[in-house]
Amino acid sequence: MTVPKRQKTDEEKLLDFIDNLGSEAISLMAGLVQRKAIAPVNGGQGEKEKADFLEEYLKGLGLGEVQRFSALDKGIERPNLTMTIKGNDQSMCLWLVSHLDVVPEGDRAQWKDDPFKLKVEGDKLVGRGTEDNNQGIVSSILATKAVRAIVGSFPINIGLLFLADEETGSEFGIKYLLREHRALFGAKDAFIVPDAGNEDGSLIEVAEKSLLWLKIRVVGKQTHASTPHLGKNATVIASKLIVKLGELYDKFDLRAPVFDPPYSTFEVTKREPNVPNINTIPGDDVFYMDCRILPQTSADDVIAFVREVAQGIAREERAVVQVEQVMREDAAPPTPEDAELVLRLKQAIRQVYRVEAKAKGIGGATIASFLRREGFPVVVWGRMDETGHRANEYAWLSNILGDAKVFAKLMMDYHKKEAQDGKD
Repeated sequence: MTVPKRQKTDEEKLLDFIDNLGSEAISLMAGLVQRKAIAPVNGGQGEKEKADFLEEYLKGLGLGEVQRFSALDKGIERPNLTMTIKGNDQSMCLWLVSHLDVVPEGDRAQWKDDPFKLKVEGDKLVGRGTEDNNQGIVSSILATKAVRAIVGSFPINIGLLFLADEETGSEFGIKYLLREHRALFGAKDAFIVPDAGNEDGSLIEVAEKSLLWLKIRVVGKQTHASTPHLGKNATVIASKLIVKLGELYDKFDLRAPVFDPPYSTFEVTKREPNVPNINTIPGDDVFYMDCRILPQTSADDVIAFVREVAQGIAREERAVVQVEQVMREDAAPPTPEDAELVLRLKQAIRQVYRVEAKAKGIGGATIASFLRREGFPVVVWGRMDETGHRANEYAWLSNILGDAKVFAKLMMDYHKKEAQDGKD
């Protein structure tokens, strides 16, 4: 007797369908990488060329309504795109949120190949923006295409959001949309931001630290290097101040295990050029600090302590020290670890990647904080090596397809029986 062949379930068909989208993923990634989307403040022309390409691509898929919401940055268009699909239950929308802009390539000599031409090395896709954040763009599109092809309809509304200006403050991206187009988002909406993660996909980001950038200027007195007694070496004074500011770690030493690392960080980063020649003692020195502060610690207290230390060095050295706040984003309320979105994402990760994901906090800043302040449940998740901003940035094709499977399962399963942590 012939045993009838078992018919595949929609879920199995869905996963098989995504496995066959590798060539499409590479082609779309190549198109995204070659279109530079660098902010004007970083010497670029913004996201217009990339948005034009992606908008045409999305409309060609015919999956849902595509809209463009553009802000103006001193006459330069900063476009944001949405693709929305109506589901059977239209009371909520599950949004997948990626950003169009990328950071500059940095030192070109450190790149093995052209940063803005995709290099395919087997499973590895190399190029500026491949991981940050084109991986999220591609995986979210593939997921939507797969559900439409296999299931046909969606249980709830689905939205894909492609933002401008994530790398330089979000004034023309999510902040602009929340300010000028708030009606896009409903009270019950939930958001996934595929813009951070770890190598095995086990990190679900539900909280972020406060972000504080400081500019510190030391003013001494310029003179010839052969007559140091006639001047005040601003670089030496600044160096003493930098060492003294290491006390920030002792002053603000709270721990919060949900974060990685579980403490606030205070790091000196950029330093501006001073004198162009060797035989002049600089009279001016400027450096910057990047502070990632636990929510339990007040950014105001950090600033006050920096000013106190700076003025102590200024008095000791008889110099002028100026402390300026460059950027500040106070920590938003975290997404609850038992939120339905978190539990359902854990299930999908377990089923696709066979790992147990955990809700954690990070020091990096994403657009999730702006959405959390509006009261939305938001998670930041992706399976990635965190190579964004580095030379020879890369994403794994297998991660792009795997993440697409996770997103597709969420889209398809969101209205099934209540999610339970630790159970399929």
